[in-house]
Amino acid sequence: MTDTPEQPGTAAPPAASTPRSDSRRKRRGTGPFLTAEQEIAQAQEAARARNPAPAAALTNERPLTPKFGRYERADFERVESMLGSFATRRFGPFVAQVMNGFFGGATPAEKNNADLRRAAQTFCLYGYRDPKGIRLVDMFTSAGVPLEGRQRAALDACLQARLLLVAVDDVNPGKQRVRGKDLLRDEPVTLTDSNLSQALRAGDRVLTWAIPWGTSWQPIGVGQRLEARRAAVLDRGLEQLCDSLRAVKRELPDRHGPNLFWLVHRIANAQIG
Repeated sequence: MTDTPEQPGTAAPPAASTPRSDSRRKRRGTGPFLTAEQEIAQAQEAARARNPAPAAALTNERPLTPKFGRYERADFERVESMLGSFATRRFGPFVAQVMNGFFGGATPAEKNNADLRRAAQTFCLYGYRDPKGIRLVDMFTSAGVPLEGRQRAALDACLQARLLLVAVDDVNPGKQRVRGKDLLRDEPVTLTDSNLSQALRAGDRVLTWAIPWGTSWQPIGVGQRLEARRAAVLDRGLEQLCDSLRAVKRELPDRHGPNLFWLVHRIANAQIG
């Protein structure tokens, strides 16, 4: 049998048709076969392309859902009460030791002052860290107390508690809002509290523990207010405290909370001529 060259213009014979029983994946080309999961993913992607999600509204009349969920003041108070009971029951001697350290340089009258003792308790729950950096609120969370809903959201907020030193710029008692700047972290901050919004004025300073509250912060514990006329004294005091501790302002709330508290307390109650 010899090879015969094709004549110009001769049409190629028609290709054999593919039987209907062949898989759909074979008719998609020469690429690799798709798994069932890949086909489902492609179908979902195609559906999203045909029906894109509606654009987000340009207006935002309501604040976004807070990262830590929604809770009420009563939920926080209930959770903190449970936290305090847990700390006393499980770590009574340790709590007493931390409290004694907090009042190390205090006068007998200060040690018996109810507000100052509350301030010490707040520091003990949220501020004191063991050598591994663990707080009592962390231990309480790890204990697996079955909290759900708003109480769980309140506990999540407690885990983010921080000590703020705020220079007040604006006060709106009607909205229970205080706006200012955190002098320790050099960032703007908004506090939501009825008592502070009534007591503070622009130019004042306030030291307080706070937890996330929507898009702002909710003060907890006992705050320390300094009148605006004491601001310069506080600035000098912060510089001297940082020099003595060989620290920067940013380190004061997390590493030197009691020193910071007593500095502000002494200046707030000092006699100024």
